[in-house]
Amino acid sequence: MPSIVVLDDDPIVLELLRMVLEDAGYASICGARLEDVPAAVRPDLVISDLIPLKAYGRLVALDWISTLRERFGPVPILVVTAHTAALREPDGLGVDGTIGKPFDVEALLAKVKGLLAAGGPTPPTVTS
Repeated sequence: MPSIVVLDDDPIVLELLRMVLEDAGYASICGARLEDVPAAVRPDLVISDLIPLKAYGRLVALDWISTLRERFGPVPILVVTAHTAALREPDGLGVDGTIGKPFDVEALLAKVKGLLAAGGPTPPTVTS
């Protein structure tokens, strides 16, 4: 059973994602902060909101994604966010996919299935 780390500082969204993923047959490890996830966890996928951001800032978003990559290694990262600027530039953020909030559950599960089938992360695109 694939395991998925889910990070979101909104407890309602976090619980919704946990229920949706577990109902679909995935193991989920959820937290409002990165520190809530045990250090030994090695997931097959990470789903995360852009937690450090109240207002979108590309450099802060890049730093957050870099932190996730350092912590979890070469796994796909799916960002679930309400920041429309982030949704327009998933390649520039170095993530493997984005889903906007509010999200369609079927679209989310299709994206999860596709990312798990594809395996490791897409190498980040260098933009100037």
